[in-house]
Amino acid sequence: MKQLYNISNATKHLKIATTAMIVDEDPEKNLQRMTNFIEEIKQNHPDVELIVFGETIHGWFFNFKTTAEYHHKISESVPGKTTEVMSELASKNNVYLSFGINEKDQDVFYNSQILIDPLGKITAVHRKRKMRESFFAPGEHPVTVTQIKDIKTGIVICYDVQSKEVNKALRKSKLDLIIHSLADDKDHRWFGTGYLSRSYDAWLINANRFGEEGGHYWNGWLSIANPLGKICISGLEKEQYLYYEIGIVEQKRFIKTIRKMYVRLGRIFHVIKNLDLALATVFDRSKVKKNKK
Repeated sequence: MKQLYNISNATKHLKIATTAMIVDEDPEKNLQRMTNFIEEIKQNHPDVELIVFGETIHGWFFNFKTTAEYHHKISESVPGKTTEVMSELASKNNVYLSFGINEKDQDVFYNSQILIDPLGKITAVHRKRKMRESFFAPGEHPVTVTQIKDIKTGIVICYDVQSKEVNKALRKSKLDLIIHSLADDKDHRWFGTGYLSRSYDAWLINANRFGEEGGHYWNGWLSIANPLGKICISGLEKEQYLYYEIGIVEQKRFIKTIRKMYVRLGRIFHVIKNLDLALATVFDRSKVKKNKK
Protein backbone atom coordinates (compact mmCIF):
# COMPACT_ATOMS: atom_id res chain seq x y z
CA MET A 1 0.00 0.00 0.00
CA LYS A 2 3.06 2.25 -0.17
CA GLN A 3 1.88 3.72 -3.48
CA LEU A 4 -1.21 5.13 -1.77
CA TYR A 5 1.04 7.53 0.13
CA ASN A 6 4.57 7.43 -1.27
CA ILE A 7 6.64 10.06 0.53
CA SER A 8 9.25 9.98 -2.23
CA ASN A 9 6.62 11.85 -4.28
CA ALA A 10 6.07 14.51 -1.62
CA THR A 11 5.90 18.13 -2.78
CA LYS A 12 6.20 19.60 0.72
CA HIS A 13 8.36 18.52 3.65
CA LEU A 14 8.56 19.45 7.32
CA LYS A 15 11.22 18.39 9.82
CA ILE A 16 9.59 17.91 13.21
CA ALA A 17 10.69 17.22 16.78
CA THR A 18 8.01 16.23 19.28
CA THR A 19 8.65 15.93 23.01
CA ALA A 20 7.69 14.11 26.20
CA MET A 21 9.00 16.33 28.98
CA ILE A 22 9.38 15.96 32.75
CA VAL A 23 7.34 18.78 34.28
CA ASP A 24 8.03 20.60 37.54
CA GLU A 25 5.49 22.27 39.82
CA ASP A 26 7.35 25.55 39.22
CA PRO A 27 6.64 27.16 35.79
CA GLU A 28 10.04 28.92 35.84
CA LYS A 29 11.84 25.57 35.93
CA ASN A 30 9.66 24.25 33.11
CA LEU A 31 10.45 27.27 30.95
CA GLN A 32 14.15 26.58 31.48
CA ARG A 33 13.62 22.90 30.67
CA MET A 34 11.84 23.81 27.44
CA THR A 35 14.71 26.14 26.59
CA ASN A 36 17.21 23.31 27.17
CA PHE A 37 15.14 20.96 25.01
CA ILE A 38 15.03 23.47 22.14
CA GLU A 39 18.78 24.08 22.31
CA GLU A 40 19.54 20.33 22.42
CA ILE A 41 17.24 19.56 19.49
CA LYS A 42 18.64 22.43 17.44
CA GLN A 43 22.21 21.33 18.17
CA ASN A 44 21.53 17.71 17.16
CA HIS A 45 19.22 18.58 14.25
CA PRO A 46 20.11 22.05 12.90
CA ASP A 47 17.52 21.71 10.13
CA VAL A 48 14.54 21.14 12.49
CA GLU A 49 11.58 23.34 11.52
CA LEU A 50 8.91 22.61 14.16
CA ILE A 51 9.28 21.65 17.83
CA VAL A 52 6.14 20.58 19.73
CA PHE A 53 5.54 20.42 23.50
CA GLY A 54 2.54 18.94 25.30
CA GLU A 55 -0.62 20.24 26.95
CA THR A 56 -0.23 22.86 29.75
CA ILE A 57 3.46 21.97 29.75
CA HIS A 58 4.54 24.98 31.83
CA GLY A 59 3.02 23.37 34.97
CA TRP A 60 1.66 20.18 36.51
CA PHE A 61 -1.62 18.90 35.15
CA PHE A 62 -2.75 17.44 38.51
CA ASN A 63 -1.80 18.98 41.85
CA PHE A 64 -3.34 16.86 44.61
CA LYS A 65 -6.32 18.57 46.37
CA THR A 66 -5.42 22.02 44.96
CA THR A 67 -5.57 21.43 41.21
CA ALA A 68 -8.01 24.26 40.34
CA GLU A 69 -6.29 26.81 42.59
CA TYR A 70 -2.89 25.80 41.26
CA HIS A 71 -3.90 26.13 37.60
CA HIS A 72 -5.43 29.54 38.19
CA LYS A 73 -2.33 30.67 40.08
CA ILE A 74 0.11 29.77 37.28
CA SER A 75 -2.08 31.09 34.45
CA GLU A 76 -0.82 34.06 32.47
CA SER A 77 -1.89 36.28 29.62
CA VAL A 78 -1.11 35.65 25.96
CA PRO A 79 1.08 37.40 25.02
CA GLY A 80 2.86 37.25 28.36
CA LYS A 81 6.09 36.19 30.03
CA THR A 82 6.22 32.61 28.68
CA THR A 83 5.24 33.55 25.13
CA GLU A 84 7.83 36.36 25.13
CA VAL A 85 10.62 33.94 26.07
CA MET A 86 9.41 31.36 23.54
CA SER A 87 9.13 34.03 20.83
CA GLU A 88 12.77 34.95 21.39
CA LEU A 89 13.76 31.27 21.19
CA ALA A 90 11.74 30.78 17.99
CA SER A 91 13.42 33.71 16.22
CA LYS A 92 16.87 32.89 17.62
CA ASN A 93 16.65 29.28 16.37
CA ASN A 94 14.60 30.00 13.22
CA VAL A 95 11.99 27.40 14.17
CA TYR A 96 8.25 27.06 14.76
CA LEU A 97 7.40 26.34 18.41
CA SER A 98 4.12 24.91 19.73
CA PHE A 99 3.45 24.46 23.45
CA GLY A 100 0.66 24.26 26.01
CA ILE A 101 -0.02 26.96 28.58
CA ASN A 102 -2.57 27.98 31.21
CA GLU A 103 -4.04 31.13 29.69
CA LYS A 104 -5.83 33.87 31.61
CA ASP A 105 -7.97 36.28 29.63
CA GLN A 106 -9.38 38.82 32.11
CA ASP A 107 -11.09 36.53 34.66
CA VAL A 108 -11.51 33.52 32.36
CA PHE A 109 -9.04 30.61 32.31
CA TYR A 110 -8.26 28.48 29.25
CA ASN A 111 -6.20 25.40 28.47
CA SER A 112 -4.38 26.72 25.39
CA GLN A 113 -1.86 25.57 22.78
CA ILE A 114 0.31 28.27 21.22
CA LEU A 115 2.06 28.33 17.85
CA ILE A 116 4.92 30.79 17.26
CA ASP A 117 6.60 31.20 13.87
CA PRO A 118 10.36 31.57 13.16
CA LEU A 119 10.01 35.37 13.27
CA GLY A 120 8.78 35.13 16.86
CA LYS A 121 5.17 35.99 16.01
CA ILE A 122 2.24 34.20 17.67
CA THR A 123 0.34 32.80 14.68
CA ALA A 124 -2.24 30.61 16.44
CA VAL A 125 -3.81 30.11 19.87
CA HIS A 126 -6.05 27.07 20.26
CA ARG A 127 -8.21 26.94 23.38
CA LYS A 128 -9.25 23.42 24.34
CA ARG A 129 -12.86 22.87 23.31
CA LYS A 130 -13.85 19.52 24.85
CA MET A 131 -13.32 19.81 28.59
CA ARG A 132 -12.92 17.25 31.36
CA GLU A 133 -11.63 19.86 33.79
CA SER A 134 -14.17 22.24 35.35
CA PHE A 135 -11.50 24.84 36.19
CA PHE A 136 -10.99 25.73 32.50
CA ALA A 137 -13.53 27.39 30.21
CA PRO A 138 -14.11 25.73 26.81
CA GLY A 139 -12.68 27.45 23.76
CA GLU A 140 -14.86 28.93 21.03
CA HIS A 141 -13.54 26.88 18.10
CA PRO A 142 -13.44 23.08 17.72
CA VAL A 143 -10.14 23.22 15.81
CA THR A 144 -7.68 26.01 15.10
CA VAL A 145 -6.45 25.96 11.49
CA THR A 146 -3.21 27.64 10.47
CA GLN A 147 -0.32 27.32 8.02
CA ILE A 148 3.19 26.01 8.68
CA LYS A 149 5.36 26.41 5.57
CA ASP A 150 2.23 26.26 3.35
CA ILE A 151 1.21 23.03 5.09
CA LYS A 152 -2.41 23.23 6.25
CA THR A 153 -2.24 22.49 9.97
CA GLY A 154 -4.88 21.94 12.64
CA ILE A 155 -4.29 22.26 16.38
CA VAL A 156 -6.29 20.32 18.99
CA ILE A 157 -5.67 19.42 22.63
CA CYS A 158 -5.97 15.92 24.09
CA TYR A 159 -9.66 15.24 24.94
CA ASP A 160 -10.81 17.46 22.05
CA VAL A 161 -10.71 14.42 19.76
CA GLN A 162 -13.42 12.71 21.86
CA SER A 163 -15.88 15.36 20.66
CA LYS A 164 -18.15 14.71 17.66
CA GLU A 165 -18.04 18.43 16.89
CA VAL A 166 -14.23 18.46 16.84
CA ASN A 167 -14.02 15.25 14.78
CA LYS A 168 -16.41 16.68 12.20
CA ALA A 169 -14.40 19.91 12.01
CA LEU A 170 -11.11 18.02 11.61
CA ARG A 171 -12.45 15.96 8.71
CA LYS A 172 -14.14 18.94 7.06
CA SER A 173 -10.96 21.05 7.27
CA LYS A 174 -9.03 18.60 5.01
CA LEU A 175 -5.78 19.10 6.88
CA ASP A 176 -2.28 17.96 5.96
CA LEU A 177 -1.03 17.94 9.56
CA ILE A 178 -2.57 17.83 13.04
CA ILE A 179 -0.74 18.95 16.18
CA HIS A 180 -2.29 16.98 19.06
CA SER A 181 -0.87 18.07 22.42
CA LEU A 182 -1.48 15.74 25.36
CA ALA A 183 -1.52 15.21 29.08
CA ASP A 184 -2.30 11.52 28.67
CA ASP A 185 -1.01 8.20 29.99
CA LYS A 186 -2.48 5.57 27.68
CA ASP A 187 -2.61 4.63 24.04
CA HIS A 188 -2.02 0.88 24.17
CA ARG A 189 -0.45 -0.48 20.99
CA TRP A 190 -0.95 3.04 19.56
CA PHE A 191 -4.58 2.12 18.87
CA GLY A 192 -5.95 5.66 19.13
CA THR A 193 -3.16 7.27 17.13
CA GLY A 194 -3.49 4.86 14.20
CA TYR A 195 -7.27 5.18 14.15
CA LEU A 196 -7.26 8.99 14.34
CA SER A 197 -4.63 9.60 11.65
CA ARG A 198 -6.62 7.31 9.32
CA SER A 199 -9.86 9.06 10.24
CA TYR A 200 -8.53 12.53 9.48
CA ASP A 201 -6.38 11.45 6.50
CA ALA A 202 -3.57 13.60 7.89
CA TRP A 203 -0.22 13.40 9.61
CA LEU A 204 -0.72 13.29 13.39
CA ILE A 205 1.86 14.54 15.89
CA ASN A 206 1.44 13.71 19.58
CA ALA A 207 3.44 15.56 22.26
CA ASN A 208 3.14 14.63 25.93
CA ARG A 209 4.63 14.75 29.44
CA PHE A 210 6.55 12.18 31.47
CA GLY A 211 7.02 11.36 35.14
CA GLU A 212 5.39 11.75 38.55
CA GLU A 213 3.23 14.79 39.23
CA GLY A 214 1.35 15.23 42.47
CA GLY A 215 0.72 11.50 42.89
CA HIS A 216 -0.07 10.84 39.22
CA TYR A 217 2.32 9.05 36.84
CA TRP A 218 2.52 9.96 33.16
CA ASN A 219 4.16 7.32 30.96
CA GLY A 220 5.30 9.80 28.32
CA TRP A 221 3.94 8.10 25.20
CA LEU A 222 4.39 10.12 22.02
CA SER A 223 4.33 9.41 18.31
CA ILE A 224 4.07 10.60 14.73
CA ALA A 225 1.67 8.76 12.37
CA ASN A 226 1.07 9.14 8.64
CA PRO A 227 -2.33 9.52 6.90
CA LEU A 228 -2.59 5.74 6.37
CA GLY A 229 -2.46 5.15 10.12
CA LYS A 230 1.14 3.89 10.18
CA ILE A 231 3.08 4.77 13.33
CA CYS A 232 6.27 6.14 11.78
CA ILE A 233 8.07 6.80 15.07
CA SER A 234 7.08 6.41 18.72
CA GLY A 235 8.42 6.52 22.27
CA LEU A 236 7.41 5.55 25.80
CA GLU A 237 8.50 5.52 29.46
CA LYS A 238 11.16 8.23 29.42
CA GLU A 239 11.76 11.92 28.88
CA GLN A 240 12.76 12.31 25.24
CA TYR A 241 12.17 13.87 21.88
CA LEU A 242 11.48 12.22 18.52
CA TYR A 243 12.74 13.67 15.26
CA TYR A 244 11.09 12.89 11.93
CA GLU A 245 10.64 14.41 8.48
CA ILE A 246 7.11 14.27 7.13
CA GLY A 247 6.12 14.64 3.48
CA ILE A 248 2.88 15.96 2.02
CA VAL A 249 1.88 14.05 -1.11
CA GLU A 250 -0.36 15.71 -3.70
CA GLN A 251 -2.17 12.88 -5.49
CA LYS A 252 -4.29 12.47 -8.60
CA ARG A 253 -8.03 12.17 -8.05
CA PHE A 254 -8.11 8.44 -8.94
CA ILE A 255 -5.37 7.53 -6.44
CA LYS A 256 -6.96 9.79 -3.84
CA THR A 257 -10.31 7.98 -4.23
CA ILE A 258 -8.65 4.57 -3.81
CA ARG A 259 -6.75 5.88 -0.80
CA LYS A 260 -9.95 7.10 0.85
CA MET A 261 -11.55 3.69 0.36
CA TYR A 262 -8.46 1.98 1.79
CA VAL A 263 -8.43 4.34 4.76
CA ARG A 264 -12.13 3.74 5.53
CA LEU A 265 -11.75 -0.03 5.30
CA GLY A 266 -8.52 0.24 7.25
CA ARG A 267 -10.32 1.93 10.14
CA ILE A 268 -12.75 -1.01 10.35
CA PHE A 269 -9.96 -3.62 10.25
CA HIS A 270 -7.96 -1.55 12.73
CA VAL A 271 -10.84 -1.72 15.22
CA ILE A 272 -11.39 -5.46 14.63
CA LYS A 273 -7.68 -6.20 15.05
CA ASN A 274 -7.63 -4.23 18.29
CA LEU A 275 -11.15 -5.09 19.48
CA ASP A 276 -10.08 -5.36 23.12
CA LEU A 277 -8.71 -1.83 23.05
CA ALA A 278 -11.71 -0.49 21.11
CA LEU A 279 -14.10 -1.86 23.75
CA ALA A 280 -11.89 -0.52 26.53
CA THR A 281 -11.97 2.93 24.90
CA VAL A 282 -15.78 2.89 24.68
CA PHE A 283 -15.99 1.77 28.32
CA ASP A 284 -13.63 4.53 29.40
CA ARG A 285 -15.73 7.19 27.63
CA SER A 286 -18.90 5.85 29.29
CA LYS A 287 -17.20 5.95 32.69
CA VAL A 288 -16.16 9.58 32.17
CA LYS A 289 -19.72 10.58 31.18
CA LYS A 290 -21.14 8.73 34.20
CA ASN A 291 -18.74 10.48 36.57
CA LYS A 292 -19.71 13.85 35.14
CA LYS A 293 -23.41 13.35 35.97
